[in-house]
Amino acid sequence: DEAPADPSNDSEPSFAFSADEPASFECRLNEGDWATCRSPQGYGPLGDGEHSFRVRATDAAGNLGAPASYAWTIDTVAPVTTIGSGPPALTKSSAASFAFGADEPAGFECRLDEGDWAACTSPQGYVDLADGTHSFGVRATDRAGNLGVAVSHAWTVDTVAPVTTIDDAPADPGNDSSPSFAFGADEPASFECRLDERDWAACTSPQGYVGLADGAHDFAVRATDPAGNLGAPASYAWTIDTVVPVATIDEAPADPSNDASPRFAFSAGEPASFECRLDAGEWAACTSPRTYADLADGTHTFQVRATDAAGNLGAPTAYSWTIDTVA
Repeated sequence: DEAPADPSNDSEPSFAFSADEPASFECRLNEGDWATCRSPQGYGPLGDGEHSFRVRATDAAGNLGAPASYAWTIDTVAPVTTIGSGPPALTKSSAASFAFGADEPAGFECRLDEGDWAACTSPQGYVDLADGTHSFGVRATDRAGNLGVAVSHAWTVDTVAPVTTIDDAPADPGNDSSPSFAFGADEPASFECRLDERDWAACTSPQGYVGLADGAHDFAVRATDPAGNLGAPASYAWTIDTVVPVATIDEAPADPSNDASPRFAFSAGEPASFECRLDAGEWAACTSPRTYADLADGTHTFQVRATDAAGNLGAPTAYSWTIDTVA
């Protein structure tokens, strides 16, 4: 009338039985001897494995009935669960899939983070996971009802791309044909650099170049974080100019001259700033026209030089003349 489940994790089973008329009973476990018993008949503790229970009845007239039997398996060993595959420890994917199994036939329950355990099958997938650390757990229950120890897999979702910044770059315009660039990102990352129309190539900060030609150039750098997120490139455009400006004197006093307050007009072939010097005086910033007053009679020399926007300093241009104010 009652018997343990098959299989069962109950090592102390009990059997209930009856007959269709008043009778006495004998029971037998496995290959043991028949022994007088009554319902319910319990045993234990029994070892894991296959077992057989038999019971027979003898009525008041001495008639011995055929035995009734029940075979079942005791299994008290919990299943061992393993996770066969899952996302890497750090990933840019907001979806995850897990494959798992056990060392014996079993049903499974899964849990994500601090959620409730719920029945699941392999593979178990998740989508639209938030950025941050997650944990997946799975446990198995075998057919005998033994619940195994849960196993887990932790990983981090990072879908945010790094932001790259250029921290140091040459002047624009500049006269350095071997410039260097310093750069970084707002998180640990690897970098790729590109100059003008060249291919992207792995690089580290600072990144230098040598022997660049005069003209317009463009430097770009982009970062990839450990999760594989590729950030937008940061770029810097500038012009290299290594050609020095040539200063010209466009207007000067006659030689000789009786003008003790001469005026000089000058220019350069490109936008530039100027420095002037009279005789053995110091170089000083000046603009055109430059006028001097109350110069003494005698020989004088006026010099002017130009520095362009790239910092190239040109050679000085000179003009010598004599002042004579004596009639």
